[in-house]
Amino acid sequence: MKHAGKNLIVFAILLLMVTPALFGGGAPERPVTVRDDMVIAMGSDPEHLNPAITTGYPVAAVTANVYSALVWRDNEGTPQPDIARSWDVSEGDTVFTFHLRDNVQWHDGEPFTSADVKFTMDEVLSQYHGRFENIYRRISSIETPNDSTVVITLNEPYAPFLISLTVFDAPILPKHIFEGQNVFDHAATTAPVGTGPYRFVNWDRGNQIVVERNDNYFGDAANISRIIFQMIPDENARTVALQTGEVDYIWGFYLPTAGLSELRADPNIEVWQGVRIPALYFLFVNNDNEPLDNPLVRQAIMHAIDRDLIVDLAIEGLGNTAIGPMGSAFPYLYDEAFDLSSLYPYDLERARALLNEAGVGSFELTIVYDSGRPAFADAVDIMRDGLSNIGVTLNLQPQERSVMIESVYMQRNYDLSMQSFTSGGDPSIGYHRIYITQAFGTPFVSATGYSNEQVDELLAEAAITVDLDRRGELYRQANAILAEDLPLFPLFEEKSVEANNRDLRGLRESLDVRDQLHRARWAD
Repeated sequence: MKHAGKNLIVFAILLLMVTPALFGGGAPERPVTVRDDMVIAMGSDPEHLNPAITTGYPVAAVTANVYSALVWRDNEGTPQPDIARSWDVSEGDTVFTFHLRDNVQWHDGEPFTSADVKFTMDEVLSQYHGRFENIYRRISSIETPNDSTVVITLNEPYAPFLISLTVFDAPILPKHIFEGQNVFDHAATTAPVGTGPYRFVNWDRGNQIVVERNDNYFGDAANISRIIFQMIPDENARTVALQTGEVDYIWGFYLPTAGLSELRADPNIEVWQGVRIPALYFLFVNNDNEPLDNPLVRQAIMHAIDRDLIVDLAIEGLGNTAIGPMGSAFPYLYDEAFDLSSLYPYDLERARALLNEAGVGSFELTIVYDSGRPAFADAVDIMRDGLSNIGVTLNLQPQERSVMIESVYMQRNYDLSMQSFTSGGDPSIGYHRIYITQAFGTPFVSATGYSNEQVDELLAEAAITVDLDRRGELYRQANAILAEDLPLFPLFEEKSVEANNRDLRGLRESLDVRDQLHRARWAD
């Protein structure tokens, strides 16, 4: 009897082992393994790894956990202490005193001090960071009375100042490494030395970037010891890699929307969709190139772009057409009647009439875009079809990201270019930079050549105006001018969507998930 009972137990165990394979439906669940690493898919290499000299997404995606900043933003957008443990604000909201954490070390063992903050803001961010340049104009002084205190005085109150001091807009570099050096050519621009929860290990270009847990981190230690950023240029291969378990996480920036239904049906994968920092997609226009220097031609092209179709096909309906020059996240910027879809509906007859009025016949244009962005490739195909109906031949020129940045922002060697921007918690942080008059040569600022003194004045006043009614009026005046001049084309806004291994936890602990990866963990 003892032997019979033992045999029954063995049989029962075997039956439990084979039953899922015989009777289970859908994709087979992957075996549970103990994990201490995480693989994140990216579409291409970043141009470098210095977040203080670019606002580019891939650079920030890797370095947001290598570097630190004064604050980070939680899911409500509220500033939380990062390398600053606390801060005080003067009664007039113009003096911010930051109290830094004690005994913080750079990854090379050197001490972090207030001098690093002042150096980074005065010498690097103010010159080379597309969003912080705009913030720095509002700063009258940065003082460091001691190693653990930074006092920043503004020219006048600026409501979004605190939320603009995150690692995405104000990452802090090591002064002892970069002082007196060329930040673009320095070795630490590709092998970063930060104070964040992860430290840089190596970069195998075209393959992967590896970071590992910083055991001397001033905050909560990272749960996962090693993160691998895996370069997978082909968008379909990216999706397959997630399904097979080769990668664990794909941010929306690199997630092909065409395969979302398949991913949602996979029991091993979580597809998350929600509200994060809004991303607005634009078609940049080189206003200096003929015939694009004629506003009538730009208006004609806008009428020939089926933006609704782009939303339906390029991003699978996960968004909406842009209502104005600065997106729908800030409704006080617009009158109820103001909507670019009403001003510039898809209308080929109107487009042809505008070209006739401009005295322009058939012509060719070249569109430059990041080859690693799935939505870009689908959108430009739709635009090419629409423009062909009005006698415009659109030549597609997908480029590796660093090449695209050089073409568009450094050389302005393009006719049209697909770009996407976010603005954080205020339009002045991210959107002003693409409309105001300024010299080109900084990545992710104005690259159109557009200059309108009235727009400059309206946006400058709006940035420092606290009263929302007055602020809204200033923006509405600027929007009316921009809608007529059309220096670039606001196309659509995309909702946040991501996909990850279902066993991952703690991925979305901040408004921008990239800066809190040390909170990620594997399910028990």
